[in-house]
Amino acid sequence: MGRRALSRKIKRVPPSPEAEALYVRLWIQEELHFHPERFPKLTSPELFGDTRPLELEVGCGTGEYLCALAAARPDVNFLGIDPVTKVLYFAARRAEELGLKNLRLLRSPIQVLFPLLAPDSLSAVYVHFPDPFVRSRGQHKVLNALFFEAIQRALAPGKVLNVVSDKAELFEEALRLALRQAGLERTHTERHLVGFEPEVKSRYQLKWERYELPALRFEMRKVPLLSKVGS
Repeated sequence: MGRRALSRKIKRVPPSPEAEALYVRLWIQEELHFHPERFPKLTSPELFGDTRPLELEVGCGTGEYLCALAAARPDVNFLGIDPVTKVLYFAARRAEELGLKNLRLLRSPIQVLFPLLAPDSLSAVYVHFPDPFVRSRGQHKVLNALFFEAIQRALAPGKVLNVVSDKAELFEEALRLALRQAGLERTHTERHLVGFEPEVKSRYQLKWERYELPALRFEMRKVPLLSKVGS
């Protein structure tokens, strides 16, 4: 069962006008694609008006994991990206209940946002349990070579990309591409890690755990290109 099937069960209930204005950015995909210069860069100064570290979750869904991170670390800014409006509304209602000030939610596929990712601007990137069925021209729409290239540029030196999936074929495809990306190296000696037990799990993780498939995980760190060695 993919993310789309799970999302159909969620009702489209907008948050309060105040919460929507604070948290949600419903940018239009066509305008992003053809006129990225009209939009702010995805940085803390542009989105939050401060210089705190910025962490990004790609495919944040209903925001359980992201909101928990934001609540636990008020000195860090968090940006969640998802193409589905109603799941962002759900996340915004949760953020309002928690009184979060360090969270923004953006409606868009990640692919059209690559021009808005500033070099060395992100302190962490999370891609957890992406939909394995979302593909275009034989490659995954999110975890493809262009994605890893864009994220490598956007991560600050020494900062990390964390990918988790219980779909072995998708995971191996993503790991292979990540290992080929110059400027990224694994933070662990094992080929990959098994298990993912955050304090707060996302809706999608909880659903897929019912199938009792192991969560496969890898973490990549940005390093200077000259120090990249073969994997």
